[in-house]
Amino acid sequence: MGSKMNKKIKLMQIMPEFGLAGAEIMAENLSIALEDDGFDVNVVSLYDYHSAITERLENQNIKVIYLDKKKGFDIKVIFSLYKLFKKEKPEIIHTHRYILPYAMIAAIAAKVPTKVHTIHNIASKETGKFQRKINYFFFKYCGVVPVAISPLVKKSVIREYNFSEEKVPMVYNGIDLAKCIEKKAYNDENKKISILHVGRFSEQKNHSELIENFKIICNEMPNITLKLIGSGHLEKTVKDKVKDLGLENNVEFLGTKANVFPYLNDADIFILPSLWEGMPITLIEAMATGLPIVATNVGGVPDMIEHRVTGLLVNNKREEIVEAVLELIRDSELRNKLGESAKVASKKFSVTNMKAEYVKIYHKTF
Repeated sequence: MGSKMNKKIKLMQIMPEFGLAGAEIMAENLSIALEDDGFDVNVVSLYDYHSAITERLENQNIKVIYLDKKKGFDIKVIFSLYKLFKKEKPEIIHTHRYILPYAMIAAIAAKVPTKVHTIHNIASKETGKFQRKINYFFFKYCGVVPVAISPLVKKSVIREYNFSEEKVPMVYNGIDLAKCIEKKAYNDENKKISILHVGRFSEQKNHSELIENFKIICNEMPNITLKLIGSGHLEKTVKDKVKDLGLENNVEFLGTKANVFPYLNDADIFILPSLWEGMPITLIEAMATGLPIVATNVGGVPDMIEHRVTGLLVNNKREEIVEAVLELIRDSELRNKLGESAKVASKKFSVTNMKAEYVKIYHKTF
C-alpha cells in the first residue's frame, strides 16, 4: 500500500443511515480523519435520511451518497450498490451495523479488493440469528475482515463465529478530543446537581429502570435534575413513566442534539445504565469532558472505566445504581477525583489512534 499512497486511495464508508448515535458518529470521525490523511472518502447512506452528521461530512467536502432504500428487505439496494462500486471503483469498503448482505454481495460481484466490517456491539446483539449466519459466510469465505471495538466485543465475535484471535482485529472507537469542553470546576454540595444521560430511547439503554431509580434518588435528594438527550421508539413510554411517578419537575427531555458537548460540560454526573453495550462513544465524550460517571458493568464499558479510579461501575441492580449516584451527589471531592482521572484516561480513545489502527488493517488486506 505504501507505494500507492502517493495517489489517493478511494474508500467508501457504508451505513444504513446517519442518525445521531454512536456507530454513526464513529464512522463520521473516521471518515474525516482518513480524508485529512490523504484518502479519498465517500460515505454511503442506504436511506435518504439527512442529519447533522451528513451535514458535517458535506461541510468537510466528503461526498454523501443516498440510495433511497425502502423499509424492510430491499433487493434493489444490492443493484444500486453494485452500480455504484463499478462506477466509483473503491479500493476499500468499510461497512457498519446490519448491512453486510447488501454491501458484500455487491462488493464481491464488483470485485472490490478490501472489505472491512466494524462490529459495534456484542456479536449476538448486532443482528438477528439468520443474518449472523450470512455474516459468518462473508467473514469465513469472502475475505471480509470483522473488526471488534473492544476486548469484550472481540471475545463475543470469536465465540459467536468460532474464529481465532488473529481473525478478529480490535480497534477502540475514537473521537476528536479537541471538541470536548473540559470541565474546569466541580459543583459543591449546596448547589442543584444535574445528571445527564445521552442515548436513543431503546431497550438497550434502559431508560425505564433509570427513571425508577431516579425516583428513589429524588426521595433522598429532591434538589436534582435528570436531563435526557436522545429520541426513539420508547420515548413516549418513558415520558408517561415520568408523569406517573410525579417527576415532571425533575426530569428534562432535551431531544436529539447535534452538539452534545455544552450539555456534557454543564452536567455534574453522567449516567449510563445500559443493559448491553459495545463501546459507547458517548462514554468517551463524558470521560474527555471530565465528568464523574456511573455506568453498568456491561460489554466494553469495563474496558473503558476502572472502578473508583475513572468512574463507578455498577451491576444492573437498583440498589447499586442508586447508591453510586447518591455517593457522587454527596461527595464533591469524589466527583472531582473521578472526573479528572477520566479526562486523562480518555486520551487513548482519540480519533488519531483509531485512524492509525484502521489504516493498518486496510494495509494488511489491500
